[in-house]
Amino acid sequence: MKKILFIADPLKNINIYSDSTYLMFLTAHDMQFDIYYCTPADVFAVNNHGFANVSQVQVAHGVAQIHSTPDWFSFNTQINHQELSEFAAIFVRNDPPFNLEYYYLTQILQLAESSTTKVINHPSALRNCNEKLTILNFPDLITPTLVSKNKHVILDFIAKHGVCVAKPIDMMAGRGVFRIAADDPNQNAILESLTDYFNQTIMVQKFIPEVVQGDKRIFIINGEVVSYCLYRIPQNGQIRGNLAVGGRGEVHPLNEDDYRIANQVAQWLKEQGILIAGIDVIGKCLTEVNITSPTAMQQIYRDGGVNVAKLILDNV
Repeated sequence: MKKILFIADPLKNINIYSDSTYLMFLTAHDMQFDIYYCTPADVFAVNNHGFANVSQVQVAHGVAQIHSTPDWFSFNTQINHQELSEFAAIFVRNDPPFNLEYYYLTQILQLAESSTTKVINHPSALRNCNEKLTILNFPDLITPTLVSKNKHVILDFIAKHGVCVAKPIDMMAGRGVFRIAADDPNQNAILESLTDYFNQTIMVQKFIPEVVQGDKRIFIINGEVVSYCLYRIPQNGQIRGNLAVGGRGEVHPLNEDDYRIANQVAQWLKEQGILIAGIDVIGKCLTEVNITSPTAMQQIYRDGGVNVAKLILDNV
């Protein structure tokens, strides 16, 4: 059996009803992979070799019995100083924020990348393709977008576009996202908080009204667009549809505009050697390209019948 390693946050904290990493474990079990696990803190380097202290994982059930028990895993053998290059594939599934510790992890994992070991996604891609900033490669697909920490530049942009959304560059799950208008009396307070008094770069975008209908998570696996997406629909007057902040999820087939956007991004991802991506679309605009640990696989599998995890693992 092929040995694969998941680098992820603590498994006991995984929400088995929504977490994509959970589906990946169950699918890997059904595909008869030899599954190992560690946290980022277990990964280290000695000279020019990457190692980890890993545990072999016994999965209690597969996708046919998804959600059957919260006690879905157990640890068998623990191996210390396991050389990373001995795995067929290493999946980086720990959540952002992308900070210096995450950066250091990608540097170590690059030591493991070889002709026989795939790191997914590739460490250099994880470093270079920020989930917010990557959309700047697609100017014809995005709403007017500013990246800056300069107070006057930001205020001028908001004054020009009237209603905007401001957000940090290194967070996830809708954290720190604010709707802000040119006449908002809290404008300065919001921007001071987001930028740490204009010492930290943020992204500001012209507001997309279609956000009230939901943003869409669309998967692209090895350059192929998955035919179903997850609409994340804001609730109770929110502008954030993220499920983590109470958004409601609905799975739908992609429409013509979705394919137009996704196919253009897919070609770029293929050129960059990025295997897994979950892009976000609002209306007819691309808003994010997520390549760290994109979620929504479970919902698409349950309601659309497409197992994105299997599409990923087929590439090992």
